[in-house]
Amino acid sequence: MNKAVPIIEAIGLQQRFSDAEREVQVLRGIDLQVFAGEVLAVMGVSGSGKSTLLHLLGGLDKPVAGQVLWSGQNIQSWSLNEQSERRNQGLGFVYQFHHLLAEFKAWENVAMPLWIRRESPAASRARAESVLAQVGLAHRAEHKPSQLSGGERQRVALARALAGQPQCVLADEPTGNLDRESASQVFELMVRLARDSGTAFVIVTHDATLAAQCDRTLRLEQGRLVAA
Repeated sequence: MNKAVPIIEAIGLQQRFSDAEREVQVLRGIDLQVFAGEVLAVMGVSGSGKSTLLHLLGGLDKPVAGQVLWSGQNIQSWSLNEQSERRNQGLGFVYQFHHLLAEFKAWENVAMPLWIRRESPAASRARAESVLAQVGLAHRAEHKPSQLSGGERQRVALARALAGQPQCVLADEPTGNLDRESASQVFELMVRLARDSGTAFVIVTHDATLAAQCDRTLRLEQGRLVAA
């Protein structure tokens, strides 16, 4: 594992939300480093700020204080267009619900990030089919989401996150909508892919059994990260 420069680094991250009645401090100075090839689990009770942290690490939201660095560069120094471009090139995302497009086949869903990059149709399809094979779904490439099981749909979503060969995948409760057997299979797949490809994974999960498979487990408590 190369620890020279973290793929993602958070320095003093703070986030708060307010409505007409009150202001809630969700994150209170988060420091975090994520390195190539490691699998990091983030745990915490519902509402503790796990998803908020992932959104900040992925540049999807802006913190009220602190910095997020990608490969040593402060993402707030970039324009929104540059952030979007670098996000597409360097990060993958997986959520609790697969968010696949119903009208597209599995390989087309996986190829979507490559089409956004304006890669050629032939290269995009070849890459999509290759990644589907990696997640054990080469034989389902022509199927639409409605023709797939829940575990298969989530594996397609994982393949889509990996299609662009990201440095890091941010996964928000990626197994939370699956039965125990499917959840275990998907989680084990993510760990194996991290080992094989050097891609880092930051996985938000409420499942301590699954988190135990990760290299590190941190817990969000009262807006701060602590070792679990």
